[in-house]
Amino acid sequence: MKNPYAFLNQPDGIAPLMPQARRLIELREILAAMLPESLARCCSIANYKQGKVVVFAANGATAAKLKLMLPTLSEQLSKRGIEVTGLEVCVQPPASDPQVAEKSAKISQETAWGLTRLCEQLPDSGLKIALGKFASRHRK
Repeated sequence: MKNPYAFLNQPDGIAPLMPQARRLIELREILAAMLPESLARCCSIANYKQGKVVVFAANGATAAKLKLMLPTLSEQLSKRGIEVTGLEVCVQPPASDPQVAEKSAKISQETAWGLTRLCEQLPDSGLKIALGKFASRHRK
């Protein structure tokens, strides 16, 4: 197994990517400083290439607000010495937790039997069927 530092220091390793990574970090900090905190939390610089800045917004509302601010953002970035030939806003929701949360709704045995008795009194309907299934799952 090769030493990981040897890989990082190779000419074709990660070293050529470092200037771009530093530039993106710098742009993210600048964007965060220019925007109101509530808006800055919901967006991030995704890419910067040949003067084109791509911003990811967490949702459509954030994207719409950013699009309204594009002329101002472009001007402010230019004033800070960053060449901006275009600004693009894309909606990119944050990665969610891949684990599916279990439903935590639980009822007691007594409540389940009470729902069963209630079902017996209801006329035939979708509600009676759904309530009956719910009660039977919790009577076990």
